Parts: sequence; C-alpha cells; structure tokens
Amino acid sequence: MLRFGILGCGRGSFVAACAQAIPEEIGVTAVCDLRRERAERLAQAYRIPTVCDSYAQMLAREDVDAVMIATPDHEHAAQALEALEAGRHVLSEIPAAYTLTELEAIIETSARTGAKYMMGNEVRWFPALEAAKRMGEEGCWGQVFYGEAEYLHNLLRDGWHTVEPDGSPHWRWDPAQPQTTLLGGGPHAFDTLRWLAGEREFSEVFAYGVGQSVPGHPEPSTAVCLLRGASGAAYKITVSYAMARPYALYFSLYGDRGTFEGGRVNQEETFYFTDLVPGLRGMTPTGNPYWSHPGVETQAGHGTSEYFMLKEFAAAVREGRDPVIGPTEAARSIAPAICAFESMRTGKPAAVPSYGRGESDGERARPVTDCGGGAASL
Repeated sequence: MLRFGILGCGRGSFVAACAQAIPEEIGVTAVCDLRRERAERLAQAYRIPTVCDSYAQMLAREDVDAVMIATPDHEHAAQALEALEAGRHVLSEIPAAYTLTELEAIIETSARTGAKYMMGNEVRWFPALEAAKRMGEEGCWGQVFYGEAEYLHNLLRDGWHTVEPDGSPHWRWDPAQPQTTLLGGGPHAFDTLRWLAGEREFSEVFAYGVGQSVPGHPEPSTAVCLLRGASGAAYKITVSYAMARPYALYFSLYGDRGTFEGGRVNQEETFYFTDLVPGLRGMTPTGNPYWSHPGVETQAGHGTSEYFMLKEFAAAVREGRDPVIGPTEAARSIAPAICAFESMRTGKPAAVPSYGRGESDGERARPVTDCGGGAASL
C-alpha cells in the first residue's frame, strides 16, 4: 500500500475519498494545511491518524511514502522538489511549475533521487476522452492536422469565494500572487489536447490575451493560443475565466480520415465521424459518458477520473516505472503555457523547449531552446 501525506486539505481531500475504495493500493497517514482546522476536519472525516504542523514534519515521517500537493499553483514546484529530495514520491496538482527552470529541476531531481513524480491532470481519465484516444490509435482520425481545446470557467459566476472565512484573500484572487489563467485551468487543455492528438510536443506558440481577471494583475483573463506541433499539425487553445457562460471543457480533433468533437453545451454529448465505418453519413454520437465510468461508485470532484488517476500513480510506484504524466511528459504540456506569456508580452511567436525522448524511453529530458522567463517575466 502506498501511504500518502496530503498537503492542502481542500482539493487534496480527493485522495482520502478514493483511498476508502482501494485500501489495498493507497492509504492516507498524515495531512497538513496552512489552516490547521481544515486539516483537522479532513483527518476526523476519514480517520487519518496524524495532523502535521508543517510540511517538513510530514516529509520526515517514516509512514509517508508519497505526497499529494494541492496548494496554490505557484507553490507546486518548490514543494515537489522538497519532497523528491526527501525521497518521497510526488503527485502534484496542475501546473507542475511556473517557470522553465522549475520544470527542468523536477526532471533532474526525479531522475537523480529515483522518486517518482506525476502531474495530476485527471482529465486524461474522462471516459469519453479515453475512448477518443483509443479510436485515434486505431486509425479512426488518420493523420491529425488540427485540434482545438477550450477551458472556460468563470469562477466568480460559479460562486467561488474571493476571501477566506477569516477575511484574508483566497489564494486564487490574492493580489500578491493571484492564480493565472494559462497556468490555472489551462494545463487541462494543453496536456489533454496534446495527449488526445498523439502530439509528442508543441514547438511554437503565438498567444493573444484580453481583459483582466484580477485588478493590477498583468495576465489577461482570457488567452487564445495558436500552437504548432512537432508533427506539423496546428492547434488552438482558449482559456478563459471571464466567459459569461457555464463551465465548459471542450476538445476536438480533425484528421484526414475522421473527426472527434466534444459538446460545448452538453458535455455528455460527444460525436465522431470516420471513413473506417462504411456508409457513415454524418456526425454520430459516441455514446460514451464524459465524466464518469459506469459501474464505478467512487466520485471525487471530477467524476471517476481521480480514482483512476490515483490507481495509475500507485501502480507506477509499485512497478518502478514512470507515471503516464511523469516529469518530461508534464514539461511538454506546461512549457508551452509558460511560453505563451512570452508571446503575449512580445507580440511574437515563442519557441517552446524540446524535452528529449523522455523518461519513458529511458533517456533523460534535454531542453534545447528557451522561450524566456515564463510567467515571472510579466
């Protein structure tokens, strides 16, 4: 059994919920939160034995094999590196990092210490998207030449609070370090679209930004990114916290033999067309559920996806292999979002670093280009 310590007991609570369903694979032995009362509530709800006063105290415990990092976005990389150096495996919420330097450090530290790292983009385990990925591998789309992704999430309209119960700013809107659009929900779009299309990496990004999500914050509330893939294919990714509409996470793929399209209004409706089905005349419903796998009762915020994501992470640690979104794979998805900041600042396309063959091929990543300072440069 892989024994977890949870850092950040809001979003990180999904680990405790899923652990109840697969106690032979994972357990939670310790929790830690900046607000101790939140950690104590989680510990009481799931009978977790230890509430730690600090992250360092958690990492020093012999009954913690891995940490779940579910803290404010800009803290993820430093906390992941601290855990890897301590020999603890890491499952981190998106994004993996805020800068290219941090991405490279995670790759190097995981390789040097042997501790496994995984970026937790649970969207890869949405059943409709898993099916679309399989269909692509079976040749239903042929050669993909274009794809789209949209992450549209107006947090304020959805009722997310801007202040904590004690009156302090919620971290997403804290003027000192507010959540960014591209590195907030954006990684869901960047990573999932690249994976769906079978695109090894994005090589260039040209980004436009409009509006402001936080007064005084330099990043726009809406970003539109045009990307070129290493395959030569073109992609468009839109990320917005300002759209006056309900939440949407949309994907589409266009190839020379077929098309996959998600639903913007009803996300449970996904469609396909392919030359591999003789006589098909129009876009046809896939019939696959979007959020939840039939027959799986464990739900933890994004349907059943967290359940399967945790099973993959535990299996990778158990088998001594890299998780499917290991350090290099995470870098290939987060680097283009970081480089989009540089493009918005300069008004020019930005080259995205290449990260070698990747850990799954037995070769450490080798970044060969640099788009600039990333998010910190704005």
